[in-house]
Amino acid sequence: MIEELIILTKIIFITIILTADNAVIVGSIAANFVPKNRKQIILWGVAGAFVFKIFFAIFATYLFKFYFIKILGGLLLIWIVNDLRKDLVDINKVKSQTKKTKNHLILAVLEKFYLLTS
Repeated sequence: MIEELIILTKIIFITIILTADNAVIVGSIAANFVPKNRKQIILWGVAGAFVFKIFFAIFATYLFKFYFIKILGGLLLIWIVNDLRKDLVDINKVKSQTKKTKNHLILAVLEKFYLLTS
């Protein structure tokens, strides 16, 4: 029981630390409203994000008691990493093709310049 409380505390602590992204989103939303309502929007936005993060942390802790959820999560992570890897490979292919095209263009211009000057 104590070990579970320590794990839950760690999850809640990490969740609290990661609320900075919510603060940025709430701040950008509040910036579109009149100054008199901004403080109230920021207060409710941060409070709501805090409550939902704690709720979802407790719910996630409960779900991790089931082994198949861990397996499903691991498979999902493998799928996401593979998808990101494919995107990176595609980006590198485009960059290398662009670089080759630029090099060929530079060589063609230099050849024409050389032919014109000789």
